[in-house]
Amino acid sequence: MPLDYTVAVFDLDNCLMDARAVGPLFEPAFEAVRQANQGALSPEALAQALQACWFTAFDLVAQRHHFTPAMRAAGWQQFSQMEVKAPLRGYADIELLPRIPLRRYLVTSGFRRLQDSKIDTLGIRPWFEQVLIDAIDAPPTGGAHGKQAIFEQILASEGCAPRQMLVVGDNPLSELAAGRALGVTTVQTVRPGVEPWALADYRVDGLAGFLELLGQSSPPRTGVGRRSTTV
Repeated sequence: MPLDYTVAVFDLDNCLMDARAVGPLFEPAFEAVRQANQGALSPEALAQALQACWFTAFDLVAQRHHFTPAMRAAGWQQFSQMEVKAPLRGYADIELLPRIPLRRYLVTSGFRRLQDSKIDTLGIRPWFEQVLIDAIDAPPTGGAHGKQAIFEQILASEGCAPRQMLVVGDNPLSELAAGRALGVTTVQTVRPGVEPWALADYRVDGLAGFLELLGQSSPPRTGVGRRSTTV
């Protein structure tokens, strides 16, 4: 990899922690959506949509899976009140984060209370220069929702060029697409359940693989960096 990277921006869910680690926390929202469905989606389509909630923010799921206004409102009401209170663990390699020799930012999308509670329960906030939440249930801070606007803010505050930033995450619909649009180098973390994205600049299995990309020593290898095919 080029040696002039100065900033790494990380996603949270399915990058640093398995979103499903919250266990049954999402079930009240899922049940509310099921009750509001009223036959709008087939059982198979509804199950697929609810499964997508583990990987993509609820507003995008509702849009892409054609939720009715009643379904969206029912799920929104439940999700907006959620808070993690039980112990929560990240992926086994999360302790490697402080070893990454770049200025680190955490950028996550979702409901503010829920995302804040995940971060606080994990205890990882001190490992980052700044934690920024693209809160879908609050007015955007930079004029527009979405991670691209936040990445632009980070570039401006750091005074660096896109070629000096790495975006690390799992989701082609969110952080990876935003990074690609800005000309930032994208690194997809292909955690269990994550589909590899051919347009990512690099793909790794985890943070050990990311450290290898940076040419850093790391514990026994758990991830492999490889340049992906771009189109």
